[in-house]
Amino acid sequence: MTVSDALFNEAQVIKDTNSTLAEIQETLALSLVDSLKDGDHVTTPTVIKMLKDLEDMQLKYYDRLEDNENTQGAIENQEQSGDEETAE
Repeated sequence: MTVSDALFNEAQVIKDTNSTLAEIQETLALSLVDSLKDGDHVTTPTVIKMLKDLEDMQLKYYDRLEDNENTQGAIENQEQSGDEETAE
C-alpha cells in the first residue's frame, strides 16, 4: 500500500465518521427539542454539552481531513515533478 492509498483510505474513514457524527448530532438536536417541549430543563444542559462536544469532534476531523488533502497534494506534486524530470 502506498502512502497515497493510505491517505485516500484515511480520508474516506474521516468522511464516513463525520457523516455518522452529523447523524448523531441531528438525533441529539431532535432530543433537545423534545426535552424543551416537555419542560425537561435537567436534560437540556447535558444534551447541549453533547452537541458541543460532537461539533468539536467534527471540527478536529475536518482539520485532519484538510491536512490529509494537503499531504496528498504535496505527494502528487512530487510525483509530477519526478515524472517531468524523468521525461527530460
